[in-house]
Amino acid sequence: MGQSLVITSGKGGSGKSTLAINLGAALAAAGQTCVLVDMDMGMRSLDILCGLENRIVYDLADVADGICQVKQAIVKHPAIQGLSLVSAAQTRGSDALSPQRSREVMEELKNRFDLVLIDCPAGVGRGFRNAASGADRALIVSLTDPVSIRDAERVAGLLERSDILRPELVFNRVRPARGGQRAEMGCAERLNLNLIGLIPEDPLLPLATPERPAALGSSPAGRAIRELSRRLTGEDLPLTPLRRERLIKRIARAIAQ
Repeated sequence: MGQSLVITSGKGGSGKSTLAINLGAALAAAGQTCVLVDMDMGMRSLDILCGLENRIVYDLADVADGICQVKQAIVKHPAIQGLSLVSAAQTRGSDALSPQRSREVMEELKNRFDLVLIDCPAGVGRGFRNAASGADRALIVSLTDPVSIRDAERVAGLLERSDILRPELVFNRVRPARGGQRAEMGCAERLNLNLIGLIPEDPLLPLATPERPAALGSSPAGRAIRELSRRLTGEDLPLTPLRRERLIKRIARAIAQ
């Protein structure tokens, strides 16, 4: 049986969904079977970000209403072997799926996949509780500003009350600084969270679409996401200090895309 991992941030704008997609692509490239589950009822986005919006027939609300089985809502990525998507409903709210039904769906998905990545809606309301209820583990995605860090602390407390006792932390869109990432490490210590990822800011980071399947390449962000995928599957891998990418390399990547 696989594991379910809820990816949350507490607030929008942290790059959580982009990270979830590329993390799923990295896991699939490493031989893991992985399904992305969009839990943002009424505000779904993973289908568009993955380029799969025209392939969605059934969604989570259809599963909850008994219109279809879980397996019928699974959409395989046409260009990335091992990566699939289960979409949220577009016209229903968070009440379309109860915590109990969420747990049942995730259990069935764990029987089919090595990893279930649950993309949690922003905020800490009902949608957050539904998403967290079906998770074995949690990954909090935060920016490094004080407001985001405070939100991460709030989310960590709520997750612990949901019996996810030790959420893990990823800082996203980090700007490399002289002296390494001492500030980020210090924040993680104050939050009492295990920091397992430092993803550098990268406006050129591609998404895993049928036209451009998992083209993470050799960019610093791509390498950091691949390293994060290895840590999530149990590899003891130290955090790599972030370094500024030379301008000429950024220009070359922009031209290549």
